[in-house]
Amino acid sequence: MIRFLLPYAAGGALVACLGAAGLAWHLAGEVARLQARAQTLDTMLTGCNGRVADLHQDKERDHALDSIPDSDLGRSVPDRWRLPAE
Repeated sequence: MIRFLLPYAAGGALVACLGAAGLAWHLAGEVARLQARAQTLDTMLTGCNGRVADLHQDKERDHALDSIPDSDLGRSVPDRWRLPAE
């Protein structure tokens, strides 16, 4: 009786091994895809952080110019930045 079941058991084991190998291959591809996506998102986040830092610097520079008294504008600000007199 076992002699008759042996080919079926071997075939089942072969199918199970091939299925496990296929699943491992699929999951390896999925991991690679997710790692590439994570790298892309990290690059995008780094760019956003740079833009935020630039905005903070611009805000500080604007504040430095805004805090200059009007009497000192002639020496601190170029003429092309000032509004024409009304």
